Amino acid sequence: MSTFNEREKGFEAKYQHDQESQFKIRSIRNKLVGEWAASLMNPENEESYVKEVRLSDLEKPGDDDVIDKLLGDFESKNLGIKREEIIKKIDECARLAVEKFNKTE
Repeated sequence: MSTFNEREKGFEAKYQHDQESQFKIRSIRNKLVGEWAASLMNPENEESYVKEVRLSDLEKPGDDDVIDKLLGDFESKNLGIKREEIIKKIDECARLAVEKFNKTE
């Protein structure tokens, strides 16, 4: 096998590993965001609600799907939480998710 082929396989393996890591970090982040939202809303089934938040992230690329879900949920409970506060919390949870992920790796 040529050096070029070996390097190519190495880059492909690294890319795949990086993609898996990003997916896991995002999943951890969404769980943390869901737990935060649940603590504010006190749903009947917290675990189920956290799962709803996590699944909402699969609807479209980016964070808008999660933000829109949380905005709607918060509005329905008259909590008065603004989009900017949700974005700030998502960013905070993203940093925590990276820390948690790095501890398990």
